[in-house]
Amino acid sequence: MHPTSTPLARAQEFASSLGIRLPILLAPMAGACPPSLSIAVANAGGVGACGAVLMRPAEITSWCDEFRQHSQGGFQINLWIPAWEIRRNPELEQRQRTFLAHWGPAVDSSAGDSVLPDFEAQFRAIIDAQPEVISSIMGVYSDRHVTEIKARGILWFATATTSQKQERPRTPVQTPSSPKRWRPAGIAAPSMPARRSG
Repeated sequence: MHPTSTPLARAQEFASSLGIRLPILLAPMAGACPPSLSIAVANAGGVGACGAVLMRPAEITSWCDEFRQHSQGGFQINLWIPAWEIRRNPELEQRQRTFLAHWGPAVDSSAGDSVLPDFEAQFRAIIDAQPEVISSIMGVYSDRHVTEIKARGILWFATATTSQKQERPRTPVQTPSSPKRWRPAGIAAPSMPARRSG
């Protein structure tokens, strides 16, 4: 993509690379991406999405099957990359529950005790489903995962949640375990408020 091209030209080129009519990608929001929403977005010319962090492999497969029954379009599936160690902070969790109670039903203190689905089983279900795009948040896929994603011809999007992280995926990723270098096909970045001078 030429750096001096217009925003419209870049958007059109990006849409063309995904085989879509409109440069609209649904955000893969966990718990808020029913197949019907993705079907509507894909049938309108964009890309649907599924935030699968809490979904079991069978649920992922079912979601994909329902989507494909009603749309010939494409979709993205997003996972959280599991941390090596989950550190709980009861005091912080209590503050968060108190805050959330102002906006909806009270959150039970046992909410944080839930166990996430098996990540490798989720990943296998997603690979088998062959979406157009696989993405992640709260981490980056390992070399092994990226190798398989790319071998299947699936696009990989990295997510940058801060302005500092937005710059990191622009350079090739290298891990000590492998000399392979990978560049994501896209970087998903939230809107950052403009800084005020002075």
